Amino acid sequence: MDEAAHVVGAWVVGDGCLLYRDFVDNKPPLLYVYYALAQAPLWRGLVPVRLVTVLVTVPLTALAASAVFRHDRRGLVAGLLHLVFGSAFLAHDVLAVNAELVLLLPATWAVVTLADAGREQRAGPAFLAGALLGIATLVKHQALFWLPALAWPIVSLGERRWQRLLGLTAGFVSPLALTALLFAALGTADDLAYWTLLRNLVYAANPISAREALGRAASSLLPWLLATAPLWWAWLRSRPLLDPPRRRLLDLLIVFGLLPAFIGLRFYPHYLVPVCWALAAGAAPAATVWLSRPLGRLGRFFAAATLLIVLVFQALNVVLYLGSRRVYRETDPIYRKTAARLARDACFPGSRLFVWGSAPAFYYYAGLQGARPASRFAAMAQSGLTGYVSGNLGSVRRRAPGEPDPAPAHWDWLMDDLERSRATYVLDTAPAGIYRWDRYPLRDYPRLDDYVRRRYELLDTVDSVRVFRRLGCAADRRGIGQNR
Repeated sequence: MDEAAHVVGAWVVGDGCLLYRDFVDNKPPLLYVYYALAQAPLWRGLVPVRLVTVLVTVPLTALAASAVFRHDRRGLVAGLLHLVFGSAFLAHDVLAVNAELVLLLPATWAVVTLADAGREQRAGPAFLAGALLGIATLVKHQALFWLPALAWPIVSLGERRWQRLLGLTAGFVSPLALTALLFAALGTADDLAYWTLLRNLVYAANPISAREALGRAASSLLPWLLATAPLWWAWLRSRPLLDPPRRRLLDLLIVFGLLPAFIGLRFYPHYLVPVCWALAAGAAPAATVWLSRPLGRLGRFFAAATLLIVLVFQALNVVLYLGSRRVYRETDPIYRKTAARLARDACFPGSRLFVWGSAPAFYYYAGLQGARPASRFAAMAQSGLTGYVSGNLGSVRRRAPGEPDPAPAHWDWLMDDLERSRATYVLDTAPAGIYRWDRYPLRDYPRLDDYVRRRYELLDTVDSVRVFRRLGCAADRRGIGQNR
């Protein structure tokens, strides 16, 4: 679902529209730039994004793990551990091209610039490290948590520490300031601040119950800890083998990398992707000793545990992907079937689409055939139009009669968008219950319900998804055809 939202956002920006005004989400801008650049030399869709990620981003991130140890044997093992354990969990979440996977590329090379004690003595590497981490933060905010880890080795050194710390800070602020100036020049600085700062604070203040938080930790965090258990063990055994500056740096990366996973107590596994890289680097010295020939008892045990974890999760991924629409809801054919039905309609060429539901895959499959979003709210989970809060089942409830809208201004924006774009189609996913959207039937939202009733006709129903088409659209298209 996240990949579909990201690629649609990249398409909207590629059409010359403005991010955070014509497409809104709580992700920083460089994520959409990454998606757009990955598609530019190839073709539209997720396949090019995944190809670039697998062939460029992931190998360069593994190379950074090796560079922490100047590409000696420990570096080779660190890179391999990152590649192996980075794929040894749920592909549905961890292997998707989420922001955490993308931010690792600049963030890990920021670590490389400060991995050696001698380089911390100069302001240049500190500025470069800060700039790279600032770029990573423009992919997703979680990269900010690595800033104290990079600052501590500098602060702990002796002479000229404050000059170097100032260089790190200046480097970090530079890409953020340039981005703010760019959006100010476009007239969308307020939109940038609202969606990437204020809305993220709302998202972070997740009103989740203790019971649900414990359940999410048991279903996501605990399995991840078990899957990475060999890395944690090797990291603890590696600490005495590392020089103090490098040990301190990697320890802090692991500790501060864990903190974002606890924000909102959602425990999404992809939040933990940066921790896995830091663990792989931290575990490399002991793993190198254990895996040296001939393999001793510890080496055989470490290799066997790693192989078992990889095989179990790869098999589990296949089983879930082929047989569980409940976990891998994106495999439901409803998205392709609905897009195919739209493409057969006479009004489809050049059409605009609005989806009432948290299902950006509808935009994705229709967009592959030329449809465009009719509203800025293509990533409905972050829209604020309902009381839905991602990662909080307690928020998934029907609206009580007379209950005020959670964000009235957002509803004004939505209705203006639909009217201005003259949305061709409206998809109502509530009857299909996709991602629990059955708790948000149209009739509970009179402004949108009345708008659809007055201006649209029911074209078809595809597996319970209701497809509405703007009244008069077919007649307009016939008139165009006759004039030609």
